[in-house]
This record gives sequence, structure tokens and C-alpha cells, in this order.
Amino acid sequence: MKNLFYFVFLPFLLTLFLYGCTSNTPTSTEAPIKLDNQKDDDDPSLPFEQRLKQYIERKLNTRPNENYSVKIYEENLNGDGKKDLIITVNRLENAIKTAEEKHLVSKSEVMGFFGNHNYMIYYSSITNKFTPPFIIASSPQRELKISFEHISSEQYKDVVVDYAIRNSQFRKIYLMLDDLPFYSFQWKLYDGWGTNQLEAYCFDYGTGSYSNVKDIIINKATMKNIGETDDYNAVEPEITCTNQLVKRFFFNTQDRKYYTPN
Repeated sequence: MKNLFYFVFLPFLLTLFLYGCTSNTPTSTEAPIKLDNQKDDDDPSLPFEQRLKQYIERKLNTRPNENYSVKIYEENLNGDGKKDLIITVNRLENAIKTAEEKHLVSKSEVMGFFGNHNYMIYYSSITNKFTPPFIIASSPQRELKISFEHISSEQYKDVVVDYAIRNSQFRKIYLMLDDLPFYSFQWKLYDGWGTNQLEAYCFDYGTGSYSNVKDIIINKATMKNIGETDDYNAVEPEITCTNQLVKRFFFNTQDRKYYTPN
């Protein structure tokens, strides 16, 4: 993970994927959505930190003086040889305050404060513009984890997003197509942590079966469990990959989706 910067500012219809893994498909948003009706009046002349702060607070309609966290990841994501940015925003404070206002704190805690509190934004070195935020519905006690892989091209990387829902974790893959993150695949990393129903998986990437885009290979994994009373938000998962194949997915260039023959 390259050049990670961190700073904090102060002041479910289920999607049914065509690739045949609906049991691994929690609530999600497949494309960036504009969260307000204001025009994109981003001012490129501002210092970048100020510019980003204004963009986030306008697009997400943050509370006055809301505490939210921002992480910025740098990587070559469009092949122009320059660094592009993936920006994540976590609004845990807003999730808690919203639950308090609705008198739903206890219920929300049980559900891990699940909701639209984690976001991803892409900033292109070609256009020098932000995308509207991608909503990653998840538990905000754990921030999004971003990594990068050569999947659609060896000239640039694609975006891998890991997010939590209570005692489970899922992975979304966004292929960089036409200088935009295109949501193409999702599968669970683990589920049932802290129960006797624990299951875990590993990702690998192999030569594309029907295109230059790499296949996605899912293998079973073993995972160190925790006790029922342990805080799964405070423990780092220990996962060991095996060679036991679960499924192999190939990319269909016509509809930009992954499918599996088995």
C-alpha cells in the first residue's frame, strides 16, 4: 500500500449479481451517486486539502463541526504515469448521533451501526476532478481498507475495497475502465467470526480465460476464531490461505461482469 496519508477534519434492495454468488452479496451501491442537488463547483485553484474538505462536506452534507476521518491512497490507476487518488471517508460519529436522534442506539449497536457511513472517492490525474462519492454500506466501526491489484491491465492497477458488516468482511473489486472505478465483483472474506459458523476465503488472480482481464480465483481459507464476547472490531483477523478451490470467475467484456462456469 503506497504513500498512505491520514487526517481528520473537525469544524436495502439486495443487488443480485450475474456471476452467481448472491449469498455473498450484501447491500451495495454499484456506481457513484450524487448525494445533493448542488452543482459541482469544485475550485481547482484552492489548496488540495481545503478543496477536498469542501468537496466532502458539500457532497456528504456533513454536520457542522462533524468529526469524520479521511484516508488518501496514491496509485497509478489510469496509465498516464501519474499518481491518482482513492479517498475514503468514515462518518462513525454521524452514525452514532443519527442513532441517538432516532432513539435507536441499542438496536443500531447490535447491527454494527450498519448504513451509509463509509464512502470512496476517486481523483483522476487526467481530469484533476473528483468522482461523486461511492457509497459502501457497511459498519462504520471499521474503516474501509483499500488495496490495489493488476487485474484489468498490467499498465495500471485496479481498486480493491474491503469493508465490514458486524462480524463479517467483504471484498469489492472496482476495475479501472475509462478512467473510472467500475464495480465488477464482490465476495466475502469471512463470515461468522466469533461463532461456530465461521468461514473464510482467499482471493487470487490468474490469466484471463476469455479476455485480457484476469480471472478471480476464490480458495477456502482457515481463520483463527475469537470468543463470543470478544470485540471483533478490535481484533485483527488471522487468515491462512489454502489451495482448495471454491470458484473461478472469468470476465465478460460485453457487460463488464464476472461469471463462473461452476
